[in-house]
Parts: sequence; structure tokens; C-alpha cells
Amino acid sequence: MELPILPSRSQFNDRSMIRFSFQLNDFRQWLSDFSNLLDLPVKGGKMVFPPALGEGFIHAVHDPRGFSYTIMDFTLKDDLVLFRQESADAGLCLFFNPAPVIMKTAVEEETTLTKNTRVKRVGLFFPAAFLTRHLQKKILENLYSYVDNQAITSAREPIPFEYRAVLEDIHTADTSSPLFRLLLHNRILLLMEKYLHSFLTKANFTLPDGKIWGKGKEKDLEALKGIVQILSNSQLNKFPSIDTLSRTAMMSSTKLKTRFKQIYGMKLYEFYNRSRLEQAREMLKTGNYSVKQVGINIGFSNLSNFAKAFRKEFGLLPKEILKKQ
Repeated sequence: MELPILPSRSQFNDRSMIRFSFQLNDFRQWLSDFSNLLDLPVKGGKMVFPPALGEGFIHAVHDPRGFSYTIMDFTLKDDLVLFRQESADAGLCLFFNPAPVIMKTAVEEETTLTKNTRVKRVGLFFPAAFLTRHLQKKILENLYSYVDNQAITSAREPIPFEYRAVLEDIHTADTSSPLFRLLLHNRILLLMEKYLHSFLTKANFTLPDGKIWGKGKEKDLEALKGIVQILSNSQLNKFPSIDTLSRTAMMSSTKLKTRFKQIYGMKLYEFYNRSRLEQAREMLKTGNYSVKQVGINIGFSNLSNFAKAFRKEFGLLPKEILKKQ
């Protein structure tokens, strides 16, 4: 799904359905139009749903550099029909649903969200002028082509690891913190960077220095997905040797390390470490385990080292997660 912008001021068709028609030109404007339809206030770029309609919120921000983004986490008591009208602006909308899905806004699309469906996602809208200004012409052409092909193949993959931590930071950010807006801005730009980096590794481009950014071979990508599954396995309590991973991927150790860094933006051990620390955080959130139990479970024999690694990754100690439960 996608939450877009500039509606024709729709109305409630009946008591069990809300129909919202719009053109997507800016998420801040889109939220303003949606709030007018529902007769709800928007304060500081945020609209909160009252109990009569459901629960949760939609937050929208316009960045002065020309793009906008939205953060959504809500559930409605009525069906919601979103009808995106064709827009004259050939912009692109990137949604993390939570896996990334990119689409053209110059195309009509209708989406129905049944009542009681939880909508939790992050969306970014890039007007055509922004894309032209910031992306090389050849890259932009290939990006539009990719969007068309994606629609044909309906490719929908599980949320890649490299987005998980960033999306978690966005959805759990402390709104009372004086650094709240800075954190959101930072993480949104990071999502944008990671998506474009991932896209570049899948296509052929002539870079400004004249070199060719080669398309990743399908068999290499499939092999790397297998490595990701190994390193993300919750039962893995020790980092496998590079030789073992190389044999599994049927690549030389140098090629494996290079290709993995290209595709996932981090080294093999860094990926493994982040994965097990994420597992640790989820275990702590349940409140069913002690810090020591969690540390041992993910392979840390030294509690102090576990605490240091956890704080470096998430900015707080494991015991602080327990206190919040």
C-alpha cells in the first residue's frame, strides 16, 4: 500500500467506509487534505485518530530541499479506500511496507485497507524536479524503467536486514526528545541512501568517472541471500569462518567480502553482530529474560562486552530495555 497526497475532497460513502481521492504532490499537503476530509486537526505535522475512528497517527514532514516523507502507524474502525489520481508530476513514491516498494505517482491506483488493518509504514515522495536535480540522467532513466518492470513482476521481498534497524529507530523515536526531529531527518536520509545504494548494485550505470557499475549476477545475489540466512539464524551463537562462508557461497573469500559489502552496505561480521544484537533487543522486550541470559543466548560469554556492544548499536544499555517493560 501507499499513502499519497492532494485529494479531491472526498466524502464518506457510508458509515463503514472512508474514501479518499487525491493526487500525490507532497505528503504534508496530503495529510492536510486527509485531515480536512476527516475533520481532524493536524498539530506539528501530526494527525492523531480519535477512539471513534480508530487509533494511531500519521506524521508528515516537508523537507526544504524538495522532498517530503510520512510516518504512519494507525488502525481504523472503517474500511479505507485510497484512490490516487494521475498526477502531472512524474515523481516517485518510495514506501517501506515494511519492505521497500517504489511507484510512479503519474499513474492511477486504488487501494482498499479493510477495517482493523494495522498500517505501519514509512513513505518518501520525490517530485520530478528533485529527482532531475539530484540523480544522473542515466540513473534516473534506469530507475523509472525498474519501477515499470517491478510493477510487471510484482516483486515483493521480505524486509531486507539493512532497513530493519533504521525503521525501528523511526517508529520508536522519543517524541519528547529535543533531538527527535534531527533523528527522524537522519534516518529518513539513511533510508534513501540505502535504497539507492541497493538499486545501483542491481543495474548497469556509467558513473561520472566513466567507469561502469556492473549489474550483479543473479547467482551471486542468490548466494548472498543464503549467507544472510546463515548469519541471521537465531540458533547461530558463533560467527562462522570466512572460509566456511566462502565455500557455502561458492565464491573466493575476497569476492564474498567485496560483493557482500556492495549489496548490504556492511562487512560480514558487522552484519552478524547487528543481527544477534537485534535478536537480543527483541528478547529483552519480552521481559522474560535477564540481561545475562540474553547475552549468553546470542553468544556473549562476557556480560560487559555484551553491554558495550549493545549500547554502541542502540545507544542504551540492555538493562534500560528491561526497565521499560
